[in-house]
Parts: sequence; structure tokens; C-alpha cells
Amino acid sequence: MLQGDFMAKICVVFVLLVLFAGEMIAQTGQPVMKRRGNKVIEISNMLGTVEGFECLRESRPIIGTVLKRSYDEEETTMVSFVLRDAKDNRHFINLNDDQVGLLGRTTHTIISSLIAKGSRLQVWTYDCNGGGSGIFTYASRIKVL
Repeated sequence: MLQGDFMAKICVVFVLLVLFAGEMIAQTGQPVMKRRGNKVIEISNMLGTVEGFECLRESRPIIGTVLKRSYDEEETTMVSFVLRDAKDNRHFINLNDDQVGLLGRTTHTIISSLIAKGSRLQVWTYDCNGGGSGIFTYASRIKVL
């Protein structure tokens, strides 16, 4: 009987270590994807460090429809998109391409399909101050609705 209790305690410790390790990975800045079946439905931890900017605070989530997407010069990495909310306001939202680059080249297609034109999304953002260049809005978490 003692051996069974010991094994149960070992299992509890193992589960706690796995959960702690997962939390540490999320805090290190690596983007995290959540899936439903084979489809990605959410990407979080997308802000990372925005070079040369001071990011002020996270906003309430914006819910809207993707109107337009913009890519870098090589047309391989999405760098921004425009979201239209229920009040017909347009929100220009940047993606930190350095942070998105941590996901690897093949994952860019996943991001493109997640932020597809016409998709309905819930987006959490940070306002980042670039000094004289103004304030820019960056996505930190994106969820498909």
C-alpha cells in the first residue's frame, strides 16, 4: 500500500513539473499556438520585445473582421493587418515580425490562414511608443471566433 501512495505522489510531482515547464516556456517569449483538431485557433505571446519601442499596456480585446493584410518586402512574412469592429472603426494592427519569426518559416502559412481576409477575430494589443515616430499598436494574442 505504501508503494502505491509513493507512486501517486511521484505522479503528482511529475504533473506539476510539466505544468511549471509549460508556464516557463510561455514566459520566455516563444509564441504559443492552441489547436482544435488540426486547425490553429489561437496564437498568444506574440508581442515579444519590440526593438526601439516602449510598450505601454495591453488593451481590452478588439473583436472584428480582417479587411486587409500587409507583408514584408519578400512577401513571406505578414507584418500587419486591418481589423474592422462592430462600430465600423478600423484598427491597424502590427505583428512583431521578429517574434513571428521564432515560429519558423513553415508556420507563416498558419498565421496567414489564421488572419485570413474576412476572418472574425478577437485581438489583444499593446500600444508601443517609438518616441518621435508615434504610437503603434501590436498584437499580443489573436483568437479566431
